Amino acid sequence: MLSISHNRQVFARLLIAASVVAGVVGLGGLGAVARLPVLAITAAFFAAMSVAFIRGTEGLYLIIFAMLFSPEIPAGVATGRTGGEGGGGIVLRLEDVIMFAVVLGWMLRSAYRGRRLGIVKTPVNAAIWIYMATSIIATLFGVLRGSVRGFWAGFFHNLKYFEYFVLFFMILAHVRKREIITRMIWAMLLVFFLVMIYGYTRLAPGVRVSAPFDTEPNTFGGYIVLLMCIAAGIALADSRARVRVSMVCLLLFAIVPLLFTLSRASYLALIVAVLSFLSVSRRRILIGAVTAALVAATMLGLPILPERVQERAMGTFQAEGRYHVRIAGVDFDSSASARLLAYREATDVWLKSPLFGWGVTGTHFIDGQYPRLLAETGIVGLSAFLLIFWRLLRRVHMVFHGTQDPFLRGATQGFFCGAIAILAHGLSANSFIIVRIAEPFWLLAGLILLIPETEQPVPEATPGGPTPGENLRRPSDSGDT
Repeated sequence: MLSISHNRQVFARLLIAASVVAGVVGLGGLGAVARLPVLAITAAFFAAMSVAFIRGTEGLYLIIFAMLFSPEIPAGVATGRTGGEGGGGIVLRLEDVIMFAVVLGWMLRSAYRGRRLGIVKTPVNAAIWIYMATSIIATLFGVLRGSVRGFWAGFFHNLKYFEYFVLFFMILAHVRKREIITRMIWAMLLVFFLVMIYGYTRLAPGVRVSAPFDTEPNTFGGYIVLLMCIAAGIALADSRARVRVSMVCLLLFAIVPLLFTLSRASYLALIVAVLSFLSVSRRRILIGAVTAALVAATMLGLPILPERVQERAMGTFQAEGRYHVRIAGVDFDSSASARLLAYREATDVWLKSPLFGWGVTGTHFIDGQYPRLLAETGIVGLSAFLLIFWRLLRRVHMVFHGTQDPFLRGATQGFFCGAIAILAHGLSANSFIIVRIAEPFWLLAGLILLIPETEQPVPEATPGGPTPGENLRRPSDSGDT
């Protein structure tokens, strides 16, 4: 036994040394290619890895605060024809470095302490693996046929998309206590409050509000709707005065930045979120009354919405500019028309390769999650993507009905409605590959799915029987407490 323990310690130390060397070489190579401030990035990397290695779960808080407050840095890798939000190349963020460091620190901590990684099994896990495999296969086919212009473009895009799932799995492996889930949700709400303060500083004539270190208001709008749903769910379910008042104030505080994103996709997502709450909440009368009052005030012409917001919403149905699409006698403005034309082109492209599409980055830029998936990964990829959300929503719905804790029950309800809202947001945005939406979404998904695992009672030990917790489905020896 002593020899086995000694060998394990030697192996763990060798693994740490090899990881340190790999991290230095990798960051040095990245700095040489992308001309980054290598010293600062290296310091951030090892600081984050040290926190994750020494303090375990607390390293995740670094990711929570870095999600919305990380500068973007071009990485010097061309994206082909699908640049979009990121411009003409792959964009790295400080948060990407921190997340890689936390993942590495978590793995080293598990190896050093002789623990398994212990990812909790959920109905979503297998669906994610299917989608990832489909995306890789579609991209490899695209490389072979020449539609994906460069192997590295497809590789790094896939890696960027899969980063969000890595965060999800890391949550499933790290968190084992209900108190940690609660604290992390509070931390996300604190970040949300800070970002809203930033949004107010960006209010200016002719300027659309966007997130820190970002220029895409549509992204910011989706994020705001998702976190507003979390706050609304908690306010509806948790009867403690201080919690309910703080959540209502946070909701009211977020309305103005959301409106001034002038993001029509986010307005649509908010409407869908309200309808979702009406369908699942026990306080339907309250929600319906507030909604009906706002709709009636708007129809009566009361000035409850800023003029810029009204112009943005009504301008959707005005013919203008170079692009002009009319459907069933209804005109659309140039922005909406450009999207509709891109969707039609995506359908035409997909029909030429219906099963696996043309690979990630293998077609033109499409600002819509579903037509983009269809064109890049075909019907197989889109089906795998929808399978993820079918399983996720079913499981979240079950958690909602089985959770007794008012705060977590409210957060679960909010996430359920927020997920449906972001699915609607994806009709005219790449919502689930946009970092400022996808990362908070999958972090919340992991926390919500872990709630039943933290509420299972631990059986008492009996003579000759299993030790406490041995029969639980979650691995008790693989995460931090």
